[in-house]
Amino acid sequence: MKLKHIAAAAALVASGSAFAVGPGPLGTIDNTPIAISNIVPSGIFQDVFSFTLADPGSLSGNVVAINFGLYNILGLTVTLQDSSFAVIGSDSTPATGFTFSGLSAGTYALNVLGFATGETGGFYAGGFVAETAPVPEPETYALMLAGLGVVGFMAARRKQS
Repeated sequence: MKLKHIAAAAALVASGSAFAVGPGPLGTIDNTPIAISNIVPSGIFQDVFSFTLADPGSLSGNVVAINFGLYNILGLTVTLQDSSFAVIGSDSTPATGFTFSGLSAGTYALNVLGFATGETGGFYAGGFVAETAPVPEPETYALMLAGLGVVGFMAARRKQS
């Protein structure tokens, strides 16, 4: 099972390494899949991916330590914090997938932590997506009410005939 996750992460890196982002600000990511990866130096590391959700929703994804050759990471963990640095949740097995639900609109930080023990450090890859439901605009409500008015008018007119 572990081999399947490593193969999936390696395929993700190989096919989309030009699109993978390293630590830093990601902007607004509502319903946008993000591929992440980084090569870290030996020792304890913490990479922070900050982002904003415009609408309430959930965050899910996975992060896999790619341990081969001179690269090795132990204790890979993913933690989500809100703008006040309060920990929303943590997952010490992010290779099997993580989900943080019930998020409100706002700014968050996804932290990838671990201990790189390889001769040249460590390498991880993965991705996540924030799934949000957009809040309807006032025009949507106006159009819905106009449609209900037309249906009501037609029903009243039919009743009179």
